Amino acid sequence: MIAQRCRDFVSVVRLRNGSAVADCRSVLDLLSLGASNGTTVHLEATGEDAAEVINAIVAMFDARFNEDEESQ
Repeated sequence: MIAQRCRDFVSVVRLRNGSAVADCRSVLDLLSLGASNGTTVHLEATGEDAAEVINAIVAMFDARFNEDEESQ
């Protein structure tokens, strides 16, 4: 979901889990973070639409990736 959403933007987006860094456009990179539920991660973006992509990704986390809707 994150990788797909990031492709709508031109900014470079990265997610950090400790010293591990993932390019958010790459599902494989994101999986390699090993960030399980409850892990604190740090999101960063650089580029002309950095604020918008940060807001979009934060909204996904805030909505818990719509987990509640999928479990019904």
